Amino acid sequence: MKNIIVVVTLFLTSYLQAQVTKNLGDFDSVKVFDQLTVKLIPSNENKVSISGTRASEVEFINNNGQLKLRMPFPKLMSGNDIKIELHFKKIESIDASEGSYVSCDFPFKQTLLSLNTKEGATIKVEFDTEKAIIRAVSGGILDLTGKTNNQTITIASGGVLEAKDLISSQATISVAAGGKAEIHTTTLVDAKVKAGGSIYIYGKPKQINQQTILGGTIIEK
Repeated sequence: MKNIIVVVTLFLTSYLQAQVTKNLGDFDSVKVFDQLTVKLIPSNENKVSISGTRASEVEFINNNGQLKLRMPFPKLMSGNDIKIELHFKKIESIDASEGSYVSCDFPFKQTLLSLNTKEGATIKVEFDTEKAIIRAVSGGILDLTGKTNNQTITIASGGVLEAKDLISSQATISVAAGGKAEIHTTTLVDAKVKAGGSIYIYGKPKQINQQTILGGTIIEK
């Protein structure tokens, strides 16, 4: 019986040590690093819940409304076994890098949302906005759905945009250096591709203005 009590106590202690909750100041921009996995949850307060054996090591830096989530030096790029739930009141900008993964199960209902991903990181979100600013470079991946009136898109250096289920009226898109983009637009597309990039256009837009420089493809699906 004593052995059972000791085992249960150790398990509970370990579990509690692996759970961290912190209140955060106001922010509207989020930057995620070091292979961290972050789930965004709309809320009436800004707070974070972290799970994982090294949950207490995660650093949160709020600099004038820009919240950074990262691992401390010298444990950079080591957050792959840590899960984070970030409760937020307002986010207008999301930046993911260094193999991190950021997602949200609820649509962003607002005027503008800006996304930037690079270095093999992934952002997966749903839009319900007037405008979207979208950027993926150096192997970054964007998996997007929903609706927006206007998109401004930059994809380069192996970046990938999977957005054929993000329906927009207008889009301005530039893809270069092996980048790949799928978009869904119904009215107007201004498309530029350079040095081996690829753009796939869904939605049968009424007008497509296109420019190809040094190779690359623009295909209407």
